[in-house]
Amino acid sequence: MKRNHFRSFAILIGLLACAGACYGILHLWQQPADAYWTATAFSPPLASASDRVELFVADEPLLKVVGEERLILKKKTTEAPVAAGDLVARVNNYERVRLARIPTLLGLAAAAGGGLILFLIGLFAPLIRELVPPPIVDLHLEA
Repeated sequence: MKRNHFRSFAILIGLLACAGACYGILHLWQQPADAYWTATAFSPPLASASDRVELFVADEPLLKVVGEERLILKKKTTEAPVAAGDLVARVNNYERVRLARIPTLLGLAAAAGGGLILFLIGLFAPLIRELVPPPIVDLHLEA
């Protein structure tokens, strides 16, 4: 019996490519949503994040209250008005990160599909070989 190296290659590489791509998709899909808050050190000041975040204190915008120095920070022995530079906004970027992952997920899905097709071709290679029509016989008749 003749050994078909293409069939072995297609089955092995197809399974490895499909399994690796499916693992990548699963890994990207299961990352937790709580890890996408901006770090406090990198958080933008509240004034620059006001297009995305607006905070209210007693039904008034927080930046207005801070600008009028009506918000007081009490420490053990001192009181001081809160400065606008002291306010930072931590933003959850989960939707942005998830949207940025779409091209990677599409690439992994294409690799998984290609690996699956290669695996199926390797499985059904003997059946595909039998689908080849018989050679055409040319009859040369002399007149």
